[in-house]
Amino acid sequence: MSAAEKPDSEQTAPTDGLRFGPLTMMPGVSAKNLFGLFFASFFGIASMSFINASQPYVLTELMLIPQNEQGTLAGNLTFVQEIVLLCLLGPIGAMSDKIGRKPLYIAAFILLSLAYFLYPLAGSLLMLFVFRMVFAAGAANNIVMLPAVANDYPQERCRAKMLATCFIFNGLGLVVILAVMRGMPVWFSDMGIDPVWVGRYWLWIMSGLCLIVAVVIALTLKPGAPRQLEQREPLLATFKVGLRAARNGRIALAYAAASVSRGDLSVMSTFFTLWLTQEGIRQGMPTAEAAKTALTFYLVVQGATLPWAPIAGYFLDRIDRLYGLAIAMAVAGVGYGSLWLLDNPIGSGMYICAALIGMGEMTANLAATSLIGKEAPERGRGAVLGMWSFFGALGILTVALVGGYLFDNVSQVGPFLFVASANIALLLWSVYLILRRRASASADSAAT
Repeated sequence: MSAAEKPDSEQTAPTDGLRFGPLTMMPGVSAKNLFGLFFASFFGIASMSFINASQPYVLTELMLIPQNEQGTLAGNLTFVQEIVLLCLLGPIGAMSDKIGRKPLYIAAFILLSLAYFLYPLAGSLLMLFVFRMVFAAGAANNIVMLPAVANDYPQERCRAKMLATCFIFNGLGLVVILAVMRGMPVWFSDMGIDPVWVGRYWLWIMSGLCLIVAVVIALTLKPGAPRQLEQREPLLATFKVGLRAARNGRIALAYAAASVSRGDLSVMSTFFTLWLTQEGIRQGMPTAEAAKTALTFYLVVQGATLPWAPIAGYFLDRIDRLYGLAIAMAVAGVGYGSLWLLDNPIGSGMYICAALIGMGEMTANLAATSLIGKEAPERGRGAVLGMWSFFGALGILTVALVGGYLFDNVSQVGPFLFVASANIALLLWSVYLILRRRASASADSAAT
């Protein structure tokens, strides 16, 4: 059995290094560095998800877009964002192998801060798209740096648990921040503030938070380029590492898993709150109250990830990553498919569906991220993770185009059924690879 096929518990790793509960860091990683990663993780997903969480209000009150056009526009905004991501993710990963993770992580939150300041000032759709491109540049850095640093710091035997810990901080941050932010439009409106300025104040608060995160990262994260690339190679050479790595079948599967798992996240951030906000307005709610209701259910999705993350992380570290991915895709497919059974999207049944989706989201992302972290070579890990993120962006791009069309022209639940189908397809691929590997192992055993 090759090293890549051995269960993670059988992999050898250095025993020295900082310990944090069940986590053991690589030598040279300090408590301050670990704090910086967890702090950035706390704000990481919230800082990117809020753009879509606030978008129904922005489109309705600031841009005055009719509801029957908002699904397509939301999809187009995500499409433009992902085009920028596709152009930047690979180079960012390769660049981080050359100059280190820290400066690019700082740049991520500075750009996000700028985007949140500009977004509610858009006077036209063209300006809205331009400001969304600024946001995309910050998101690209954030998307690559979080898994890169989270995979740099831990030893292999606790990689999934480390990622689960970061995702727990992601979820905690999203729940806490959105729980506070969701009531602000109603609060500002009750103060008699004009709806346009309500939206601006709302997004500017997030802008300030992102700037604070950039400062904390600058003070705490581990500096320097990764140890495995101290002999610096040309940027293009490290970028090609990500492409060549796909010759490994498990890395190719991980790239596909990135597309599916990131598509899962995208459909929730782009269409979930939009769907529920529109449903609330149709049922007679003011826009601010409908947005608050939509964010409440979105918080249920994220809240369900918190108790599930350590369970999933512990379980995934004890089985082969390929088996873990197959199970994750099954859980996610059931979660998204359950939305088809709802009669009232803002009724009590949504709490159950939202919890199932949260469990599916967490399992799929943990399985995909731990698989690529396990299989990525030491040299050029950032480049491989950059390409992994690139394929994730392809998944989001597909969801944006197909989901936007389905939302406005077929059914508002259509985008969620589309990603449920994608999860099931990847489940079947994983099962096929498992069976093929078993057949190969049996043939080798018979030959000897």
